[in-house]
Amino acid sequence: MQPQSPESLPPECYNDTELIERFQQGDTAAFDTLFTRYQKRTYRLVQRFISNREDALDLTQDAFIRAYQGLGDFKSQCQFYSWLYRITVNLCIDFLRKKARSEVLLYDSDESGELPMANIADPRAESPAKAVENKELRTHIRKAVRRLPPKQRQIFILRHWDGLSLKDIAAVVGRSDGTVKAHLLHAHRNLRKHLRPYLQESDS
Repeated sequence: MQPQSPESLPPECYNDTELIERFQQGDTAAFDTLFTRYQKRTYRLVQRFISNREDALDLTQDAFIRAYQGLGDFKSQCQFYSWLYRITVNLCIDFLRKKARSEVLLYDSDESGELPMANIADPRAESPAKAVENKELRTHIRKAVRRLPPKQRQIFILRHWDGLSLKDIAAVVGRSDGTVKAHLLHAHRNLRKHLRPYLQESDS
């Protein structure tokens, strides 16, 4: 049996470096194999940052579009997936920064919105009295969060609404892990202080 020539091998038999070389030589279809090879892995990476499925799919697609546009200038000093990883994480960070800024503005301006991070039972499963109590609690929490300094409010939202880890929040806001922890600690203390009159009233 004669060995196959490199040109006759199916695309999936090439390693990343060979596929990139073919792409840079004009075989743009070589990128399809890279996409197939890393699509699921990249989507799982995005899901670490973005819980919404549609947003995660969009960002995954954006990452590959950026990779396609930049692959012509790709240098082989690093692995393809390491390069794609940085592109993907940067897109997620930019997305969350914009989202966090819009959420902070929303809490500054919206008097009627609910707080998704409030761990309140489903109103459909509550008694009327409990539903009223929980509605009042949401109102007090919303007002208390709006009274937090902007940086504390942003980090509180990212932690308790978006469910990000402290490390990921640090990347989003461009601060150290220690600074994020400090802001979150101060946010919790301030919220307890703001909510203390209501909690004392509910206990009486």
